Amino acid sequence: MITSITKNKLFRGAVKIVAVTALCLLIWEICALIRNNEFVLPRVLTTLKSLVEIITSRGFFRIVFATILRVLSGLALGVAFGIILATVCHFIPFVNAFVSPILSIVKATPVASFIVLLWLSLSGNSLPILIAFLMVLPIVWQNDLDAYNSLPKAMVEVTQIYNVSFKKRIKYLYLPQLFNFLAPAFITSIGLAWKSEIATEIIAYTTNSIGQQINNHKQFTETSFVFAWTIIIVLLSILLESGTKYLLRRYTK
Repeated sequence: MITSITKNKLFRGAVKIVAVTALCLLIWEICALIRNNEFVLPRVLTTLKSLVEIITSRGFFRIVFATILRVLSGLALGVAFGIILATVCHFIPFVNAFVSPILSIVKATPVASFIVLLWLSLSGNSLPILIAFLMVLPIVWQNDLDAYNSLPKAMVEVTQIYNVSFKKRIKYLYLPQLFNFLAPAFITSIGLAWKSEIATEIIAYTTNSIGQQINNHKQFTETSFVFAWTIIIVLLSILLESGTKYLLRRYTK
């Protein structure tokens, strides 16, 4: 019975995705026919041909893997430093008073501004990683700090009164609380890291990257290839976020 219900839900979900995709493609095709200018808005079939050509090219997977690796590197650094920094800020209020306004400025500053400012001193693959790190850090730090501040004081006091070991306090008190607050931060961070990574690659002309491919095709006014790479970017973003959600659900279970 449960299997049948699950299959029905999956089938309805698949039908909904196909229907929405078909409607979007139809609207796109109608707009392209009305505009009648391939350089501004290519037709769906032209873009699909470019998409197939990109995917079947020799260096496609190497380029995609390099971009994903930079995204995950910046994400991992942002998550690790965010958790460590929030822990220090929670137990040392002076550090929190110093760090809080700095991270608020980082969070409020547009991604493009960081890219332009840091591009003057950094180059190559390090800049996209740093930008992704800067975008993720404030989110993880804030959520982690909120988790610490939301801990019931009575429970903390009980663990102290009964001399509960540090290991058990981490396992049964802190980790469940942190996970509830960090899970949404992970999902938000992966999307933000991905967008900032692509933006940095485009603006900073990062070699061996998706952004470089978009720049190359833009210079030769190959609009259908730019659209095709944009489709790939969207699909990879959905895949990364879905994978993150799946892993979080597995960890929760």
